[in-house]
Amino acid sequence: MGLRRYDQGPQRADPPQPQHDGRSWSSSFHLGELTMPTYQDPSRRSVLKVGSALAVGGVLTPLQARAADDWADLDATGMAEQVRAGAVSPLELLDAAIARAEAVNGRLNLFSEKLYDQARARAAGMETRGAFAGVPYLLKDETELAGSRLHLGSKIDAVMPLSTRTDPTIARMEAAGFNVFGRTTMSEFGALPTTETAAYGVTRNPWSLDHTPGGSSGGAAAAVAAGIVPMADAWDGAGSIRIPASNCGLVGLKPTRGRTTGSDKWFPELSLASHFCVSRSVRDSANLLALVESEMEGLPAVGRVQGPSRRRLRIGVTSSSLSGRSPSPDVAAAMAGAVRLLEGLGHQVREAVWPLDTRAFQADFTQIYLAYGDRMADRLAAHVNMSRKVMIADVEPASRTVATMGRMISEAALRKVLSRVSTHASAYYSQFAGLDVVMSPVLLTPPVGIGVINGSVPLGDLAQRLTGYADYTMLQNAVGGPAISLPLHQSSTGLPIGLQFAADRGGERTLLELAFELEQARPWAKRRPPVWPA
Repeated sequence: MGLRRYDQGPQRADPPQPQHDGRSWSSSFHLGELTMPTYQDPSRRSVLKVGSALAVGGVLTPLQARAADDWADLDATGMAEQVRAGAVSPLELLDAAIARAEAVNGRLNLFSEKLYDQARARAAGMETRGAFAGVPYLLKDETELAGSRLHLGSKIDAVMPLSTRTDPTIARMEAAGFNVFGRTTMSEFGALPTTETAAYGVTRNPWSLDHTPGGSSGGAAAAVAAGIVPMADAWDGAGSIRIPASNCGLVGLKPTRGRTTGSDKWFPELSLASHFCVSRSVRDSANLLALVESEMEGLPAVGRVQGPSRRRLRIGVTSSSLSGRSPSPDVAAAMAGAVRLLEGLGHQVREAVWPLDTRAFQADFTQIYLAYGDRMADRLAAHVNMSRKVMIADVEPASRTVATMGRMISEAALRKVLSRVSTHASAYYSQFAGLDVVMSPVLLTPPVGIGVINGSVPLGDLAQRLTGYADYTMLQNAVGGPAISLPLHQSSTGLPIGLQFAADRGGERTLLELAFELEQARPWAKRRPPVWPA
């Protein structure tokens, strides 16, 4: 059976408007003067009939067109404030975001599917009192939305069924006023730290079209960095929030495992992935976490973080990667600059080393990665009602090789590897007895060039290139701890460089308070890349 690639024209015929799963929301958490909804019991929304997408030309009046650029400078919290004040309507915000998307997408290639009609229909009748009322939003293409299909960066999207449910985190966000108007590109199955696929082509970085925005949430990060939306949906299974945040000059928080709802249905053996966002401002990430966080056994809620803390932190600094490599001169300069900044702010900064056997961890994580590919292939084949052999014939060479190699890891061998994760986790968390935060690079280098890392590179070469590039972030996914990438530096050629700050399990408040302080000391939200809507 051949698989059909989705048409890449300017607008597809979209599937029917998503239906929610019948749950509704009640108000119990207050964001300042705003009421933040918490999950309760659903009510059905009507399915909106969708026709072909409206052309962007002629949508905006001259006044709206002039305001669109101003709105692009607002973060999501600011946009919602304008909606509640009556200064702009949800439909105006949406049409401005669509206009910005159409202005830059031809250069960036960040959409896997456009859902403009559904979003316009929703905006026209939207309640304007929600915490994020009317804020346009983009979904990463592994997030379920009822009535829409996942594409997963792969040609197998042609046989993916329409989702019958909306991801619980997204349902909560929609109830607070977010308006989804498209899906963003990702690496095939989220496996690589770039976004270049056989199915959807190359997604480019708005800071430099010759470089990657990162991955796997590359389309999301490119959209936010280019001013289309102030924040966008992202998942992080081995750095897929933090890596594109670093490459695109954004805030990228990976929460503690379980802090946000949603589980990894492809590999429940070890829930590596955390669901959250990439954003331009710390307050957007903080306010979103306050909205969507779930109760966690044994850990207090983060609540609403509103700014820096007066508490001075004990911050450990390590530059060495998990394989013992040293970062590039640009990244080393970023680390040195951050140390000076932290010390100038009064924090206690000292050198640290990884408190675990990093080589043993890497060996185990490699087996987990291969086993993940194998088990995901089986479960996807069952999901789309195809034979595994037929399905993987149409995936990228690297994906096919990973699934084949993962087949050699037995269930018994996988159980042994997974049993050692708790040992790695205990060693990792031991450092927080004497430290509040650990700072490291996100990546060994600034963003790599297009073509360096993608699914067509032979696996041996690909593994070497990955180890020389993305060799810090998978640790927090394996042990379940929180970490955040902050855009504190730029390379000698003007490319963004993020630095990673990690904390103990449940330590998101510490990370966000520090992020607020660093954002005030070295503001970044108003930086504009060369690709920005005119």
